[in-house]
Amino acid sequence: MDQTLYILREELDVKKEATVAKEAARLKGSFNFKSEVNKASNVEEEYQGGLHEVKEIYNVGPIKNTDKWIIVTSIASPTEDIKSLATLSEWQLLVVADTKTPKDWHLDGVLFLSVTTQRSLGYKVLEHIPYSNYGRKNIGYLYAIQHGAKVIYETDDDNHPTDGLKGFITTPKMYGVVPTTNATLLNPYAYYGQPTTWPRGYPLENIGDNITSEYDAVHWNTALIQQGAVHGDPDVDAIYRLTRKSNSKSLNLTYDDFMPPLIYPKYIFVPWNSQNTLFHYDAFWGLILPVAVTSRVTDIWRSYFTQTLLWLIDGHLSYMPPNCYQFRNYHSYIDDAKQEEKLYYQAGELVKFLSSWKCESNILSLCIQKLADAMADKGFWEILDAKLIGAWLQDLVNIGYKFPVITKEHLDESVDFPITLQSDNRFPVSLPSNSKLIDIGWRTSKIRNLLYNTCYMFKSSKSRETNKQQLIQPNPILLLIIFKTPVYESIPYLEALYDGHFAKTIYCGPERPRKSILREWKINFITFKQTVNYLPGSSNYECLLKVLKLGLRVEGILTIADDAIMKVKAIAKLPLDEVWFNARNFQTVRQFSKIVEDTSKIDMRNPLILGSNSGTSEIASVEHGNLTTCNMSNLQGKCEIITSSMHFKHCEINITNAFDELYQLQNSNKLIQTFLINLSKHLFGRKRMVWQASDMYYIPRKHFEIAIPILDVFFRHKIFLELAVPTLQHSLGVKYSNVGMAVYNWDFGGIRDKPWLIFSSFLNSSLTFLHPVKLSGIAKNKSEITEMFCAAMDSQHFTHPFENHS
Repeated sequence: MDQTLYILREELDVKKEATVAKEAARLKGSFNFKSEVNKASNVEEEYQGGLHEVKEIYNVGPIKNTDKWIIVTSIASPTEDIKSLATLSEWQLLVVADTKTPKDWHLDGVLFLSVTTQRSLGYKVLEHIPYSNYGRKNIGYLYAIQHGAKVIYETDDDNHPTDGLKGFITTPKMYGVVPTTNATLLNPYAYYGQPTTWPRGYPLENIGDNITSEYDAVHWNTALIQQGAVHGDPDVDAIYRLTRKSNSKSLNLTYDDFMPPLIYPKYIFVPWNSQNTLFHYDAFWGLILPVAVTSRVTDIWRSYFTQTLLWLIDGHLSYMPPNCYQFRNYHSYIDDAKQEEKLYYQAGELVKFLSSWKCESNILSLCIQKLADAMADKGFWEILDAKLIGAWLQDLVNIGYKFPVITKEHLDESVDFPITLQSDNRFPVSLPSNSKLIDIGWRTSKIRNLLYNTCYMFKSSKSRETNKQQLIQPNPILLLIIFKTPVYESIPYLEALYDGHFAKTIYCGPERPRKSILREWKINFITFKQTVNYLPGSSNYECLLKVLKLGLRVEGILTIADDAIMKVKAIAKLPLDEVWFNARNFQTVRQFSKIVEDTSKIDMRNPLILGSNSGTSEIASVEHGNLTTCNMSNLQGKCEIITSSMHFKHCEINITNAFDELYQLQNSNKLIQTFLINLSKHLFGRKRMVWQASDMYYIPRKHFEIAIPILDVFFRHKIFLELAVPTLQHSLGVKYSNVGMAVYNWDFGGIRDKPWLIFSSFLNSSLTFLHPVKLSGIAKNKSEITEMFCAAMDSQHFTHPFENHS
């Protein structure tokens, strides 16, 4: 009987709501707009008039001890994605019901706001939100804020986060890039590797515009609103789906997982949605979804509205790398197109209007209402939405929300460094009939042409077709290639050797390459500063420091000099969570042969032992003031040998100053404290540094955080490359004796300039890296270098572009 009464009551409420809505629509044309807007705008008087009663509800279930909340509205029984969200222990999931939601909806650990419960909360917005409306989500936002939320993630019941929401940034600062463009719009889908795709709500007249590759790397206050890119069936409009999707296949777009977060600076707009979005506390006022526009417009209009106001408090929006997969619930594309009509014809006009809008008030809540009124006045949404926002602001005050302060003097955010950056664009692009890997085809074609002209012009390539090899999956690591001098002729050949094996490749050198190289090969590039009165490249680990500060979600960074070569397929066999740093030095072919023989006998389980046979030339200390060298056969003893080594003596003061700063900072920086403890442990004494060749090395992701402050200090004090890098690496620990074994040829004027004499032996050995091998000689028509390069491409250690090609 109680259940019957409950259902009857629900039906009466729905009918009443529908009647009110129809009456409002009928009277709309007779409203005195200015009078209505003035009423809605008078937020300050409403606040002074006394607080509206907000009731506390205790019967929706126990609340987790967390300030991170997830808000979803659903009309279905618990979906698999909802169940997955419910398992995130650090998050409190709240589901907001509508009239079509099953009355017996329940899932352990999830708070459920039934329609009856919603009505009892006492929020003023309840007077303005109809049933069967996506805006019911607004009630959930208020409930979460009222109950202590500091971070709110909103999504839908057909979205599946792939990283447990760990990809969003909740620390005070974040790394990322900002575009260096004067445009008012920038397409984030193009940035993440889909240049012919656009987000729902992007002005149609701007599709294809403003695709840039020039950015500034920044370390800014964390973006208050973060939109995560979505694999699968992401948020695109009906025009895209109707014209670009195969009717027989689900949309399955993929984006570049390995781009830095894209931060939108002031005055560059982008539409963002409510499907995979995180809000920090100071942006909670911007959660409000309008209700008089369609469900395909509401979150997009909110996004433009909120982004405009965000700049008043020096806040930012960021588009984050993909962290979610969407299996889209069924939609009629034609119905979607009808609901999106306002987006097609008004999005561009809205951006123009918002670009020129100014608020004269110094109170954020008044600016919010003024902009809501102005958007109603211009016809972007209805008076009902301006009133809703007035009620929303009143509710926020009633539940104790503290609005952020408008910044009178806007911050001039600092820029760390410029970077030429673009997605590799190696992703399936959905077409009406099939999918094609358009950019892989473009790049492979260029490399084939390069190899044909370099190696096969007078040879048949049929032999490659009889020697097909399985292409490997790219390693989820970044390849950083450093040029000590601005000699960039080898870039095409490096692309041929390593293309497709890494998540991303970034080149770094003392000057930018010619525009023709950047344009022709679409490479990523950053620059470093040459240290005055030092050898070229003596501080080029600045390149590593800059890459670390991009905030890339790679599993590690492999750094290699441009004049070194590696057997790229061997990388797949190395542990991605360990340091690779092991050098062997030689000066004759005989010594090289001995290294090859010894390396084949090394037991991987043995630890690296420092000493003359490890490639470590010297360890020195400034513990007792003056610089002294350690006895390599007794490293646990006191370092007391008067050093004659120029690479130590030349920067003795720098080393002393660097250690002084590190020890001063250790009390305020736990990462530096950890570094100093580990360094003393692994080098058997305090204030010790290692000299070792550093043209090839690898740092796993787990050490990124600690590497940044250490390299910052070393770089500030101009610590030489061969001291800074090995000192950092040995503090992290090198666990295996032949992980990424590298050999260095020090026979200046001899076989060092004739690598082809040992190259065949290198290819057949268990070594991974060889230095130096200067591929720039190919451009200078050096036949021995050309033949060596072609032999490498024909070997089992490199993926040849003619493989798997018919």
